Amino acid sequence: MNKITALVSGLALTTMIGCSQSTPKLENVKADTTKPTVNRAEEERSLRQTDVAWSDAAGKKDVDATAAFMTDDGTQLPPNAPLAKGKDAVKKEWTDLLGLKDIALKWEPVNVQVADSGELGYTNGTYTLAFTDPKGAKVNDKGKYLEVWKKVDGKWKCYLDMYSSDIPAK
Repeated sequence: MNKITALVSGLALTTMIGCSQSTPKLENVKADTTKPTVNRAEEERSLRQTDVAWSDAAGKKDVDATAAFMTDDGTQLPPNAPLAKGKDAVKKEWTDLLGLKDIALKWEPVNVQVADSGELGYTNGTYTLAFTDPKGAKVNDKGKYLEVWKKVDGKWKCYLDMYSSDIPAK
């Protein structure tokens, strides 16, 4: 019985000593608040210009230049079709789209934002698309898009590209 009492008393004393010690003061310790210096306004301007240049390349029906705006592991999420992931699948998607008869495609960013780190950003905006379908009917579409971008070797590249029509399905 005395051993148990001594053990309990020892544990209680150890706990009291441990709890009574004060927390060290951090007065002289400075937090590392350094962040990479990123001029977000300049990065957002650069990203907007890149998105506009991408639209221009698509408007010229230049498949290689258009596909080159995507990262090698990028993904397109077109409406009413499976996703296209990776360089080859993305290029095929652009080849099919830009190969439509009488194709006219243009998009314009409305919102552009870059993360504080300067490594990621997004654009969203509106697009117009017109072409002649295989039956000879004119198709005119308009809608919105969302793109997620990342810096690759110092240049903005689109990692995720999704768009959808504003026109109700028939």
